[in-house]
Amino acid sequence: MDPRARSPRAPGPVLSALRRAGPDGWLARALTSDSSPTADLYLVNSCSDMLATGRIRRPAPTVFETDDALLVMRHDARAPLTLARRRLVYFIDDAWRAAGADLSLSRFWRGKMKLVEGRAAAFYIPRAEHVVVSTEALLPAARAAAPQAALHCIDPYWSEPLADAAHFDEGEGLEIVFLGAQLHGADLAFLLPALGAVLKAVPQARFTLSAGHALPPDWEGHPQLRRIPGLRWRDYRAGLTGRRFHLALYPLLDTPFNAGRSRNKIIEHAVVGAAPLYSDTWPEGREAAAAGAGLALPNRPEDWAQALIRLAADRAALRALAAAARAHAEAINRPDRQRALWERLLFAPRPPEWG
Repeated sequence: MDPRARSPRAPGPVLSALRRAGPDGWLARALTSDSSPTADLYLVNSCSDMLATGRIRRPAPTVFETDDALLVMRHDARAPLTLARRRLVYFIDDAWRAAGADLSLSRFWRGKMKLVEGRAAAFYIPRAEHVVVSTEALLPAARAAAPQAALHCIDPYWSEPLADAAHFDEGEGLEIVFLGAQLHGADLAFLLPALGAVLKAVPQARFTLSAGHALPPDWEGHPQLRRIPGLRWRDYRAGLTGRRFHLALYPLLDTPFNAGRSRNKIIEHAVVGAAPLYSDTWPEGREAAAAGAGLALPNRPEDWAQALIRLAADRAALRALAAAARAHAEAINRPDRQRALWERLLFAPRPPEWG
């Protein structure tokens, strides 16, 4: 008998994408992109040399392989049908169980999370030897879904340089940004009354957000509103380092999906040089505020408006907050932690009983 058949740590070959061969596979492919922020932020940026030399190979945007390990990140929608490895590692960076039913998300995002990430997680998590998540808030759900797996948690890593404070010396303008993706539409809607009051009280302020967000009619054409063009992730990322802002807003309503947010925005805000404001419902935002690296505010529009107007009137305090936010982001933005984990999980020696 093959000695691997007797080992509880030696499952049969894990086949990727075979379950995607039918109509659901085409739908999943249509709902996904060939450019993945998850893959970049949680592996590609930190392990680019391993990819360049072929130690790690990338057969699909969110699927990676070594000689005997398969890593699926969120889903396998574009993976080859014949891909198979004996050891499986699965990574997820969203509250996959909650997203399909979270009415704060648009119908598109609820459908995508249910049909793509949700189905992939249901297939892979019970089969994984290791499950990796992006925030400790996801660990209980991962443990419930994967009692057989070892669990791990890592922060994202941006390879872009973090901004200095030079833009705080360039004139008296006040650049405010919301870098949340379209799935944060409800969070943005909550904040709009506060922003309207701020733009009226601070005429030198401008508010920037992505082109994908739908706004009420009275906001369209607002003279203090700017849009970041709708771009694929790789193009958005390439253009981000050339943008500078003084304030970055990250409101998070107390919803099931938002409970799974990682520290990603803390680093992204430092890439554009902004002092951040966070909802105090977000543990990572409270952590940053406790370090003096941001403000954590209740989810009341009037509190956000007051804080923004106060910071607009105190340039020195605003600059100091941005500098502290950069220092906090530098402490989090560590490629070595990711590399050490992937080295251990993707290149681990086989147990002796495997032969």
